[in-house]
Amino acid sequence: MATKVVMIGPPHSGKTTLANYLADATDSTSGEYHPTSGVRILEFSCNLPDSKAVDIELWDCGGNPQNESCWPAIARGAAALVLVSNVDIPDSEGQFLEMLYLRFAAQHGLKESQCAVFLNKVGETEKVGKVPAMLTKVPHEIVSMENGSNVHAAFCRVISSALTAQSEEWRKGENQILSVQ
Repeated sequence: MATKVVMIGPPHSGKTTLANYLADATDSTSGEYHPTSGVRILEFSCNLPDSKAVDIELWDCGGNPQNESCWPAIARGAAALVLVSNVDIPDSEGQFLEMLYLRFAAQHGLKESQCAVFLNKVGETEKVGKVPAMLTKVPHEIVSMENGSNVHAAFCRVISSALTAQSEEWRKGENQILSVQ
């Protein structure tokens, strides 16, 4: 069974570029911006640091608030959440990330360790990025397509942490069942 990971963030944050890179998918567009309408699902295998290969189902979600009615269905069953934003986050974008965290993680029982914020460094900017106050306990990383290994490593850390948290929850549930009998 594949591990479901939801990737979402504001429009123009580079979610699809990161998703394509992670899945080794090629984009046949001319380089022009084409917003993701709804969701794209990419399937690939991710090699974790412990040499374990994990099948991933990456849900690349369009960040347009017009898609909000679909978000509960998209979030259901996710093992991990990756919020993506440009490294230069205006306050309004930070508030949007906080809202996405509440809608995708808090409402669906994902722990902070099952989530990450990727501050996507696009172009030649020297900015280092700042995570919104509500998300400071969520692991966050500056990622850049200029250093693709950084993207893979950050993603693998999210998956490893999410799977550990998920295993702990399953173990607790099993122990509760056994203690009732």
